[in-house]
Amino acid sequence: MRLKMPSVVGQIFAGVLIGRSVLGWVSTTDTPVLADLGELGAAFLLFSVGLETPFAKIGKVGREAFVVAVLGVIVPFIIGFGWAHFSGLPNAQAVFVAAAFIATSAGITAKILQELGVIDKKYSQVILGAAVIDDVLAMLVLSVVSSVSTGQAVNFASIGLVAVQSLGFIFIMATLGRRLAKHNSRILDKPLSPLSPWSLSIALCIGVAVLANQLGLAAIIGAFLVGMVLAETDYRDWIHEKVIDLNEFIVPFFFVTAGMSVDIAAFNSVGAIGSLVFISVLAIVGKFVGAWLGAKDDRVLVGIGMVPRGEVGIIIAGLGFQFRVIGKDIYSLLVGMSLVTSIVAAPILKVLVKRTGKEQGSDLSQANSES
Repeated sequence: MRLKMPSVVGQIFAGVLIGRSVLGWVSTTDTPVLADLGELGAAFLLFSVGLETPFAKIGKVGREAFVVAVLGVIVPFIIGFGWAHFSGLPNAQAVFVAAAFIATSAGITAKILQELGVIDKKYSQVILGAAVIDDVLAMLVLSVVSSVSTGQAVNFASIGLVAVQSLGFIFIMATLGRRLAKHNSRILDKPLSPLSPWSLSIALCIGVAVLANQLGLAAIIGAFLVGMVLAETDYRDWIHEKVIDLNEFIVPFFFVTAGMSVDIAAFNSVGAIGSLVFISVLAIVGKFVGAWLGAKDDRVLVGIGMVPRGEVGIIIAGLGFQFRVIGKDIYSLLVGMSLVTSIVAAPILKVLVKRTGKEQGSDLSQANSES
């Protein structure tokens, strides 16, 4: 953070340092509880993102944000799958690579825009609105990819079944889940104890995450949807405040264990480093082009704002590694790509925001002088 970078970067590098690749102090194999804490960290991270993403908000972001999000998923998915396929990877691995390419870290982008003081600008609303939709689309794609990752060939009938199952799960959470949450929110106006809403929210987060896993979906999808449901209750701000405190402890376990799984030896050659640079460029170009095509105004700024993959890309890569679909080499490349896109986007976004502000200021001055 002192270097003006997201704290997640430092947490991952800490994991790389204490892991087997460098100091060899600890590993998830010898200390399995770390892996469990990491999974809980990922669930609560997505739960907190969901608390900032109520279902009602998705309906208000506008057509432009929706188009930016959709094209920002389609273009990088095609590019990511194309690179993986022509690199000789099996289809099961190729779709996981493509899924990591489509992610967007709404948290990192929002933090950058907030620090720059432009969170209320139109382009910021488009970026954040698109990132919200992008998260939902990424979760849907991830659920499909996770469920068909057991075979080397992609079965389109299975994809269709999982897509319907995923949409059905989301629909139930968006309708019945919201009604139950709002009803229970009124009941909790007179809670059994001051912490009853908090206890129930934690139980729901873990319970629905387990349910999603039992249905063949990623557990983090269930946690994400619970957050979206609770975001529309009267206890949203109170729960979110307490989740922030919890996440300060639990979420770093996910990023540290992610770093511990990175194999530094995978980048011990010029070719490996070249591969990292190449897929990072592809990931940046894919997301930028998709968002640029969908935006109407400030297209370059919107395109760069959608570039950071951050924690979402790492989560997808981590699930691929956990399911043993991808090996340490591809996992390390995807984590490295997520880091590179997050680091590169921040300074470029700052320059573009300042330039846009100066241009808008000069245009305003010129208009005043002409009047």
